[in-house]
Order: sequence, then structure tokens, then C-alpha cells
Amino acid sequence: MMNLFWRDSYLSIEKSYDDFLLDIQRKGVNNVYIKNKNPYEVFLALLRNILNKKNNILLDADFSEIELNDLGISSEDIEKSGYEQNNIALKYSSFQGIFEFFENSKEELSIDIYTSGTTGRPKKVSQNLNNIMRYVRKGNNHENNIWAFAYNPTHFAGLQVFFQALLNQNTIIYVFGGDFRVNYDDIVKYKVTHISCTPTYMKMLLNYVVNENKIIRSLTFGGERFDDRIEKIIKNKFPNAQLKNVYASSEAGSLLASNGKCFKIPNRYKNLIKISENEELIIHKTLLGDSESFQLNGEWYHTGDLVEFTKNDGGFVFKNRISDFINVGGYKVNPSEIEELLKNIDNVKDALIMGKKNSLIGNVLVAYIILNREEDKKIKKNQIITTLKKTLQDWKVPQIIKFVDTFELTRTGKIKKI
Repeated sequence: MMNLFWRDSYLSIEKSYDDFLLDIQRKGVNNVYIKNKNPYEVFLALLRNILNKKNNILLDADFSEIELNDLGISSEDIEKSGYEQNNIALKYSSFQGIFEFFENSKEELSIDIYTSGTTGRPKKVSQNLNNIMRYVRKGNNHENNIWAFAYNPTHFAGLQVFFQALLNQNTIIYVFGGDFRVNYDDIVKYKVTHISCTPTYMKMLLNYVVNENKIIRSLTFGGERFDDRIEKIIKNKFPNAQLKNVYASSEAGSLLASNGKCFKIPNRYKNLIKISENEELIIHKTLLGDSESFQLNGEWYHTGDLVEFTKNDGGFVFKNRISDFINVGGYKVNPSEIEELLKNIDNVKDALIMGKKNSLIGNVLVAYIILNREEDKKIKKNQIITTLKKTLQDWKVPQIIKFVDTFELTRTGKIKKI
């Protein structure tokens, strides 16, 4: 029976592990810069570079020439990074040999990643294989997993899923395309057992989960604050799935994991991860990758992620990012506070608060609202404002309300904030 490695319905690609090994071994020109619209080719180039002891520079497939120039990368740079591969087939005739090479080279070889975020210009971070594979688990209890690949392949979360699947020779089903009906059909068809995705991706996928799915065993969420309003829906649709939230970043890799939305700093990181006086998570520089863009305060990196303590046992939840706060007439508004209130209004499915530049008060608040059904659009905007005014100060109440069908997403599947 064929040991399936990769399936991509969008590009009609199906590859076994034998196919993948032959593609790795073939002679040809490799590029250190990897920019390709075919995710399979991204991972193929990545492995070929690693086995040739070359560092990788991953570029989003849809980076424009203007964006590349802004990052200091030219077409000539990409072309000049090419080199000839000759003898990989002689060195690595099986994946076992490749895995042994990984173990011996994790500290030496690095992958350059461009940070995603929801706003701003991408910044380059270099992570060695050891950091990227920090939470990869191998063993008999992982060997029959089938992964839905729901991340951008050139970003940190995508690399983690790839290596977790590869080192256990699991099947990967690519479901990061924009048609969520196709995505979920493939999840069912190929009997996917594990999904790792952003909460936003899951919310969109749930629209196509009609029947109970008892095959999914694990759901891992990261990249955004988890929306616990959908937790009950997820548990009803995937009754056998264990839910896990992870805190990871391109800057530091995976650091924290939790079975709920409440996190704790593990003992091994007690002196390396702290919460500052203003309740911001800060990370010691020894946990970071390499980047010229890091701005350290002494030996500490300020993540910009704000937390809130839940109990006296050191548990905390993530509230928001400092950069997400909106200046309204000199007041700092936390958009999450308003979004949560909006989501509790009948017929409101999802909500997003953003600032619109204003010459008098800095910003006016705009509420983008997705309703449960088309007929719910009969709800009046002034009804929403009246409801919010019962709880919020006037300067926290949005001045503009817009009903939308969906939110624009970033390259990594997060909600775009600009």
C-alpha cells in the first residue's frame, strides 16, 4: 500500500513518500531563496537545501517585486543563490538517513522566515532547526496521524506541522486554499486526524461541518487569541478531539501550550519568560532566533502581548497586543473589549473593531459585523449602539457600523487589521 505523503486538491498533486524521496535525490539546481506557489515544491526545496547544508530563506509566494525590493531582495539575488545538486542520492537512500542528519545538524542549519503579524512590514528572523523542531514529537503513538495542513508553508507554524508530520512519516492533506467547502471535503475524504490552524480558519471551516466528525483526534490553535465562544461548537462537531492552544512566534518559536485558554509558564522557562509590571509577556534573548530587527531592553525582548492573571496560581490569559490599542481622543481603547460585547448580541456571529484616522480625535471606531443569517440584517445599527452604550463609556462606542459577509485575511490566515 502506498504511504501517502502529500495531497493537494487545488493543484491536483499526490505524492507518496517514495515519490518525495526520489524528488529529493534528483540532480538539478537548487535555490537558497525559496519562493513558489506550489507548497510541495517549497518543502522539497527546503529539504534539498538542508541536506546540502545550505541555509534557507523562505519568501511568501505572493510577495510582489516592490515588497521584495523593500526587503532588500532583488531578482538577481534570488537567481545568484542557485547551486548544483549532485550526490544526494548516494548519501541518503532512505528517510531514516535523512532523519539522522537532522539530529546531527539541528544547531548548525537555519531557516530565515519573514514574520507575519497582522500589520506592518515583515521582518526577517533566522531560526535554527533545533528551535523549529523544539516541540516535534516522534514515536509509535504518532505514526498513524493524518495532518490537515492549514498554514502558509513559508511561516513558522507551517514549518512545525511539516516537520511533525515528516519525522513520523504521516500523510499531509493541504487545505490552506480559499474554498473551505473543498478543504473540509478533503478532511473527511482522507480521514484527517489532526488539524493545526488559526482560530479564524476554524471559524470559517465550521460553516461546512454539517455532521459530527469523530475521526479528528487533535485540534491545535495558534497565531491569534482563541475565541472561547466557539469552543462548545467545536466540541459538539469534533467530540473525540483534544483541544490545545499554543503560544508561538517567528521570533522565539513555540514556547507555551495549554488545553484551554489559560496558560502557565513551564518550570524550564521560569527564569526565561516573565510578565512585566504592565502585564506584558517578555522573553529572554536566549530563546530568540537571530534578527537585526529585535529591540531588546537589556536582555529581554518585549513581545507586545498583554496578559491578564486568572488566579493566584500563576495562570494567565492573553488579552491583546499593545499595537492593537486604538487612540480615540487621547483614550487607549482595547478593541477586544468591544468585540466581545458585540459577539454577545443576538444574531451577531463575529465582530471586528478598527480605527479610522480622524484629524480631530486621532481615530473614530468602526465596527465590522458578520451576522448569523441574511435575514438578521433587519437588525438596526442604532439598536447595536444602544446596547453598547449600556455598558461602555461613550468614547468606546463605535461611530460607524458596517455589516460584512467576511473579514479579509492575512497571508497566514489571521484577520487583517488594516
